[in-house]
Order: sequence, then structure tokens, then C-alpha cells
Amino acid sequence: MLLKENSKKPFFIVALALSFILSLLFLQRRHDLSLPRSVGQIANSVTKPKPDEKDTAPLGSKQTRLPEASIKALQNETLGVGFEKVYVINLPKRTDKLDAIRVAASVTGFNLEVIEGQNGADMSPKALPGPFKEGEMRDNIVGCWRSHMQAAHNIVNNRLSSALIFEDDADWDVSFRSQLLNFATGSQWLLNTPSGTTPHSPYGDDWDLLWLGHCALAPIETDPRRVLFENDPSTTPFVHRFNMGKIPDMSHYDNTTRIMYASDGGTCLYSYALSYRGAQKILFHLSMSYYHRPVDFGIREMCEIHSRNFRCIGVFPQMVDSHRGAGSSSKDSDISHGEEKDRKKGFSYNIVRSTRLNVGHLIDGKIDEVESQWPGEVPEMEDNIKISFREKFQD
Repeated sequence: MLLKENSKKPFFIVALALSFILSLLFLQRRHDLSLPRSVGQIANSVTKPKPDEKDTAPLGSKQTRLPEASIKALQNETLGVGFEKVYVINLPKRTDKLDAIRVAASVTGFNLEVIEGQNGADMSPKALPGPFKEGEMRDNIVGCWRSHMQAAHNIVNNRLSSALIFEDDADWDVSFRSQLLNFATGSQWLLNTPSGTTPHSPYGDDWDLLWLGHCALAPIETDPRRVLFENDPSTTPFVHRFNMGKIPDMSHYDNTTRIMYASDGGTCLYSYALSYRGAQKILFHLSMSYYHRPVDFGIREMCEIHSRNFRCIGVFPQMVDSHRGAGSSSKDSDISHGEEKDRKKGFSYNIVRSTRLNVGHLIDGKIDEVESQWPGEVPEMEDNIKISFREKFQD
């Protein structure tokens, strides 16, 4: 029997209400499953800088503490720690690397979307922006270049305001989410965010690239501004820092100070964030225009050629670096192949309390058992971090 139109409405309303309630329950359950208890515990155990009880900065001064809306955006898992998406670049054949970084992300409390890494040998020469140098590593360099171009392409194609990008061997400190809160405070100040305002991005507006993971990152020599994070328990001690390129002069700071600055670019792309505008510019200069070098060289040039108006914000020591797992060292890189060695235990460059090395403890919620790579050489996790903002160097 057919029902009259008005007799359908009560059933429709009840069904809609029931669907809404079930959706809320599902989302709540999903949230409970996807954010392990250890994430919140670690975020609370790492003392973040305490803002003054009220903002006493003079009118027209720069932001020195995060607005509440920025903090909420950084703590919202669905926004990807302050970005619309978090991507990982992964070759389909490297399922081992994808498994490892997915677990690391899961215990940190954010989701990853995979960008399939490209095989340079499969690419048509007509698709290249220039004649990449022939040699043993040529196909790997081309594949790496195109994989990072695909990340920029996805941002533009999906009209994302920003995205965070990882390579699949990346590692970070167990306090990564707390580090991002501090990084956002510093980037808003470096981007001249007016005090008392809320930018569209929790990291401030008018940036193109935030370089979180690298193997060297130079400051702009003509810009002396620095944000200092003193007594930071996640700062790698001097003797354990490993970099391959130009880095800031750290002789003015003690062993536990991390700094942020406007950057002229660096080397290695373990992790970085791109804004929509930044992704557009990278595609224009490194894919649409003449180009034929490794991709990190090109992104460094984006930062150092100031006429391109490409704003880069950097941090040193880096917040993200590469992991070297236990087993054969031949597994380390998909671009180059060094001397093969058998490694009994994995390690990560420049990361104090490695998420990958502590995954077992984090899965079990045993944050008291989280281990440093250099026990006794760094502050305890609960020690206070002091933030200061320097317009120029001060003794």
C-alpha cells in the first residue's frame, strides 16, 4: 500500500534523528579508539610554556601567545595537528616503511593519507621539466622529485589551505604534539601576527613552507629574529647532532635550547608543511618551469631566492628526522645504496625520545618507561620550557 506524503514525515524524522544519534556514537567511539591514552598523558607531562594570565603586550605588537582558537585547531585530530591533511610519501613496494610510520602516527594521535611514491623509470621524458643528469641514481632522483610534486599537486587539486608532508622513514619525539603548540607560537610571532588576533592558520598566515624535518637548515642572514625554547627536554645535545649543510650558529645558546627563524632553505625533506599558495609556487617553479635537480635542492632555492616571495619558517635542532631500523642497512634509503651492515638496534638522528623506538611503551600506555636515546644528557620530560622572542641577538 502506498503511503500519503504527509504520513511519511514522522517516519522520516524518526529515521533522521536515529541516524544522527548513531553517527555521534560512532564518531565518539572512533575518537576513543584513535587517540591512545598515552597521547594525552605525554602532552600533559611535557610542560608547555605558561602564558601570562593576561596579555599585557602593547597595542600593535606581535603575538607572543596562542589564541584559544589556534590551540583548539592544533589539538583537533580531524584537522591533522593544525593542517587539513597529513600525507606520507611511500613507495608501494615498501610496505615495511608504511606499517612503521602508520603505527608511529597512531600512537601520536593523527591520521596519515598515503601519496604513492613514483618510480622514475616509469616516467615519460616528456613529463620532466628538464634533463635530469644520467647516472646510477637518476631514476630514484626523478621518482623522489615527482613524489613531492604530487604532494603539492594534491594540495592544489583538493584546494587545501595547508598540509603536512612526511617521508616514510621519518621519526619524531614522543612530545611532537606539544612541540607543535610551541612551534605555532613561534611562527605566529615570526609572521608578525598582530597581538590579540586569531589568524586563519594556527601557525599564522602568509607562510609558504614550514620546514620541520631536515638535515640542515640555514637562517636568512639579514633577519636576526629568533624565537628561543630554553630548557627544552626534546632538544638534541650538541655532541649528538648530525647535519649535512649550513645550520645556525648555536654557540650563543646552551645545550637544551631550540630556536626558530625565517629560513633561507636547507637539505632533506623528512617533514614539511605547505600552504595552498606554497604548493602553487612549487608546482610552477619546479614542475612547470625548467628544473633538473634533486627536489630538496629546488625547495631550498624556493626559500633562498627571495624574488620568488616564498616564505619559509624553520626550526633547529629539527623536530623530525630519519629513522634507521634494526636489520640490514640496505633497507634505509630508496634513493642511494651505501655499504651494507647488519644493525642490531635501530636509531633515529637528532630525536631525543624517539616515537619509533618507544612504540611498544606507547601502545601499552607506559609513558613512565619512555626512553631517551641519550639517558642523563637531557632534561626530564616534565621540566619547564621557557619561550623568549628576540628581535636581534642578545648576550
